[in-house]
Amino acid sequence: MSDSSLPDLRAHYDAMWDRAWPDVSRGDVDCDRHLAGGLDPRRGLTLIARPGPALAARFDAVQDALLAADPHQYRQPLSDLHMTVLSLFTVTADYAPHLARRADYAAAARAAAADLPAFDIDFEGITISRGAVLARGFPRDGTLERLRARLRDALRARGLDGTLDQRYRLVTAHSTLLRFIAPPLEPARLAAVLAALRDMPLGTMRVDSLQLVINDWYMSNAAVEPVETFTLWPPYDAT
Repeated sequence: MSDSSLPDLRAHYDAMWDRAWPDVSRGDVDCDRHLAGGLDPRRGLTLIARPGPALAARFDAVQDALLAADPHQYRQPLSDLHMTVLSLFTVTADYAPHLARRADYAAAARAAAADLPAFDIDFEGITISRGAVLARGFPRDGTLERLRARLRDALRARGLDGTLDQRYRLVTAHSTLLRFIAPPLEPARLAAVLAALRDMPLGTMRVDSLQLVINDWYMSNAAVEPVETFTLWPPYDAT
C-alpha cells in the first residue's frame, strides 16, 4: 500500500499478533461459549463483501492446515466467509428497535455506495487474537476507507450512529477463518502451523458488490437475511 493516507494495516496486524502470540502459542485462548450453545439468537445489521471462489478455496486450504493441527476448533464455513465493511449496528439481543428502521439503514448504505468503483483487497497470510485466526486483507487503494467514511456520515445524518463503532473503530479488511472453542490439545503443534501461515500469499478479493444483511455474530448462513445488494461501478482502470 503506497498511499500514505491508508491505515498502516501491516503494523496493525503485527500488533494484533504480538499481543496474542504469547498466550495462543502456549494454548491460553479465549473460548467462544456462544458457539458451544447452539444457534446465536442475537442479530445485527452489517454491510459485507464475499470472497470469490478462488480466494475462498485458498481460505479453505488454510483452514485445512489449521484443523489438521487442532481439529476441535470452529471452522468458519465457506458459506459464512466474508469481509465486514461496517457493522451498522452491533449484534445485540435487543435488535427489534434497530430493525424497525431497516429502510433508513438501507438508504444510508445506498447513499454511501453510490458512484463508488469496484476495488481490490489483497489477502496475505494470517494474524491472530486470543479468540480467532484471521486472514489479513490489504486494500490496494483508499476506496474501502472512503466507503466507510461515507457510510458513517450517512448514518449520522439519519440519527443512526448511536451504536456505531461501539466496540472499536473498524480499520482492517480481515476475514475470520477459525474461532477457538476449546483449549488447543497440542499448543506447540498449532503454534508451528500459525507461524508457517503468517505470511502466505492467499489471493485477491475483487469487491464489485456489497451485501447489506441481518446477521448473527458469526454471519451464519442459517441466520443471515439479505436486505439489499449494491453493485459498484467498474474500477477506474478497467478497459
